[in-house]
Amino acid sequence: MARPVDADSAHTYDSIVRAALDVLNEVGLPEKLSMRKVASAAEVSPGTIQYYFGSKTDLLEACLDGYYQRLTLLAGQLGGSMQGRQGSEFVEYVARTLFRFARRERALIKLRMATNAQRGELHPQRQPEFLGAMIVEAARSFAPHITVDQLHARLAIQSMSSIMARMALLTDSELECLTDRTGEEGWDTVEEFVVQAARRMLCPAEG
Repeated sequence: MARPVDADSAHTYDSIVRAALDVLNEVGLPEKLSMRKVASAAEVSPGTIQYYFGSKTDLLEACLDGYYQRLTLLAGQLGGSMQGRQGSEFVEYVARTLFRFARRERALIKLRMATNAQRGELHPQRQPEFLGAMIVEAARSFAPHITVDQLHARLAIQSMSSIMARMALLTDSELECLTDRTGEEGWDTVEEFVVQAARRMLCPAEG
């Protein structure tokens, strides 16, 4: 495909992604995303979007890049902030931090879950890092503090990731139905459940 006249490398790419995120916030569901509406919001031609992304699926995946970058950054920061924390205290701190991250990233976690469900799996290009290297490294970091083997740890970490993602997406009505509480009181209850679930999965010997 020939380069459109309004294509301007990184600037145009970023403008399209930002516009797509804005449109997604309006329409809610990725299947309702209109490429023409994104083009209008980004002030580019539909052909320019086609030039950079090829398909709506590729554009949606690009919208998730920032989320995965922030997740990677947080994982690195957690590794350097554990001084003095041991055993279940270490596990609880990590779980609490990651759940709060999930709550902040609700919109993109919703998109991630929708695109994974549509595809039937995490994007194959992301699997080596986010189902492979990152979870393996996390399990190794946990090793001195947990009472399960590395395979169990990897499976538990992935399980907790799924639990946190779904819990972070609770609506107000779901939150009240599950906890009999509303607002931050309800969220505090859910957070404590998630933290204790992580501890029980990774430190079962501690009871």
